[in-house]
Amino acid sequence: MIISKDNNSKDIEDMTKLLMEGFGGKLGTLKLPEKEQEFMLRCLADHIMKYHWDNLIIIRDKKILGTLFIKPKKWNVSEISTRLFKKLCLRSFLKASIFLWMLDHRTKGKEIHIDFLVVSESNRGRGIGGRLIETLKSRVDADQYITLFVSATNVAARRLYEKQDFQVKRKGTSVIGASFHGIRNWCFMEWRGSCI
Repeated sequence: MIISKDNNSKDIEDMTKLLMEGFGGKLGTLKLPEKEQEFMLRCLADHIMKYHWDNLIIIRDKKILGTLFIKPKKWNVSEISTRLFKKLCLRSFLKASIFLWMLDHRTKGKEIHIDFLVVSESNRGRGIGGRLIETLKSRVDADQYITLFVSATNVAARRLYEKQDFQVKRKGTSVIGASFHGIRNWCFMEWRGSCI
């Protein structure tokens, strides 16, 4: 496990590949060319590793095997938007912007929100996701709580979070979300440690 800020191009490349594995299916609904999808996720990986390193928990063994990203209190939106605007055609830029905006969640008070947890396809089912969550839980103060959204149809992810004592707090449906990131039905889950 590492929590160091190397921020080299190999790390960014590994993070981009990991995000492609984790978000590839969700991006498919945007119908962007694969090179544009990869560029979008490369910008996101680079942005996160430059500006929000403290919000990352990474497990790696010469390459990044899994990562958990905590929603930052404030994004540097103009930097990533400028990069996307310069490289993508207007239509792709608008789709990418809406995609990222639709995944945004406004945190409240002592809430710590998991924006995403991704484990490489070849390392799934080996306990990496659980280790990432355990690491985050060990850093949470007694008055803080952890939240996340998960697709209602992602049985493996829901099982992982339930094993980690997350509770479903609400369920919802999003027709717009289905057309932008492929998730029609979702669950909002919460962990409050021993306070539950």
